[in-house]
Amino acid sequence: MMVGCMISILLTGCWDQQLLVNRTLVNGISLDVTKEGEIDATVRALHIQSKGGGLFEIQDEVVEAKRPTVVGLGIDMDSKIAGAIDASKAHIIIIGEELAKKGIHPYIEFMYRNMDSYMSSKVVISKGKAKTILSTEIEKSPIAFFILQMLNGAESDTVIPKETTFTVWKKVLDPGKDMVLPYLEQVESDKVEVAGVALFNDDQYTGTKLSKEKSSVLLSLMGKLGKTNNMALILGQESNGQSISFTTNDIRRNLEVHVDKNNKITCKINLKMDIEVGSFPQNFKNELNIKKLNQDLSDELTKQAKEITSTLLEANCDALGIGQRISSFHPELWKKIRWEEEYQNVQFEPTVKVNIIKTGNVF
Repeated sequence: MMVGCMISILLTGCWDQQLLVNRTLVNGISLDVTKEGEIDATVRALHIQSKGGGLFEIQDEVVEAKRPTVVGLGIDMDSKIAGAIDASKAHIIIIGEELAKKGIHPYIEFMYRNMDSYMSSKVVISKGKAKTILSTEIEKSPIAFFILQMLNGAESDTVIPKETTFTVWKKVLDPGKDMVLPYLEQVESDKVEVAGVALFNDDQYTGTKLSKEKSSVLLSLMGKLGKTNNMALILGQESNGQSISFTTNDIRRNLEVHVDKNNKITCKINLKMDIEVGSFPQNFKNELNIKKLNQDLSDELTKQAKEITSTLLEANCDALGIGQRISSFHPELWKKIRWEEEYQNVQFEPTVKVNIIKTGNVF
């Protein structure tokens, strides 16, 4: 795809001005594993060539290389791309789910230790092959930029956590907490969406993911709230299966880890949410019972919280950092247990309390 464009260089004399001239800027990287066990790397790159007079020609390229290990892939890529390759603008790193199941430590370490790497690159997991996502053709902009915008929006909406090369590397090295990473899925030939979050044990994808709706609840249990958090629920039988949508304005989380004399570990999570109701279809002839609606919402979200903590245990994913609490406040216990085995015996007791602070034009 060839595009002619005019670029005004506003920062005259800036040290990185030369990056725009006759350079190939990698804006997305994907990593997969082949049936033979090789690493299959693909990059999405913009080759920018000066035509003089402030005119530039841009070519969006997809280049692929395979090797037994990640070492040397950059050299292979460089030999296939015209101009000097620059990976310092690689905003997206997509790892295919099969490779992620084997462990992402070697690939994150390679990016982290490479002086030319971009430490704020978003790290995501893909359903199926990562290169399928990165090779998606859309009309509006190169797919890597589109994914970056989509991830930024999902972070603001508290659908996915903010994870970069830097933060992922820190969590890989932390034995007391597991990470959850954004999970992408190609839903149509030209459409990619955030499908939820992938649950990890150490540096390995467990094969278990949470939907977008449940990932929002998980992030709340983790004490995280972006700019907004819009949710929609179907309430239980006591509310005749009514649907409701709301925005979370504030959360307050209290997480306590208790160890009894038999070394049984209990984690109590008390989550309080202040919300604004957006939509709640009802019979306006009947007066609405706000107290009951608060309770119904609290019951439904507590139920979901219990399902999510059960899923975390089944996946052996310590996303809430219980191990960190044990290592900090019970160091002797931490030294003598194998946390990967002991974690699955943790008893979770989550409670969610909802407080409606605003109803807008609903009632």
